[in-house]
Amino acid sequence: METKQKAEFDRLITAAHVHRRRGDYDLAVKTIEKALEISPDDLDAREFSADMLFARGKLEEASEHYKEIMAADKSRASAEEKYAKAILQIAEGKRQQQLLRDILENPSKYKNAPPARSPVMAAVLSAAPGFGQIYNGQFVRGVIIFMLTMIFWFFFYLLKPDISIYRPEDRITAFVQNLSPMAVIFALAAVFLHIYAFVDAPVTAGKQKETEEKKD
Repeated sequence: METKQKAEFDRLITAAHVHRRRGDYDLAVKTIEKALEISPDDLDAREFSADMLFARGKLEEASEHYKEIMAADKSRASAEEKYAKAILQIAEGKRQQQLLRDILENPSKYKNAPPARSPVMAAVLSAAPGFGQIYNGQFVRGVIIFMLTMIFWFFFYLLKPDISIYRPEDRITAFVQNLSPMAVIFALAAVFLHIYAFVDAPVTAGKQKETEEKKD
């Protein structure tokens, strides 16, 4: 790479990082694409491009890029870690889609829970927001809680600041300082829903159990 090209490449890489820190992912993507036109084999630039795909929810595309980077440099631990994270999220997404499809196609299977429901079991199932309500027979409420929580976390993930450029010891501080107000709102909404689901499910199960015992 010529000196002039190298200087332009370095400038584009720096600009791409700045755009990403500011949350302007579209401009970051365009900038890194220009850098890759100059040096398509640069692994740092390719990994940055894969990070942008990951951040925008294109997990399968990102995983393929990470896989190619790992093949080019087997000692690149960062790409290996991100590849594993992408694969896990893809698998979890498919599992949740299958579960929701099963719930929507077979609602009776989830409505017909045993009459005497355990508050402990309802609390345990509420580790996944909404599942405690489904266990209690409150199918619609459970699905709504689950979907809203996932949506809130999804938007938080899109808006959260990128801290990969900071030193490990500075990342927590950088994360907090760069959080946007909207990201905080989405995170608080998701946490509130999760806590509500966790508290509501065992309380409802206890009331239902008392009602069944009185009937008996």
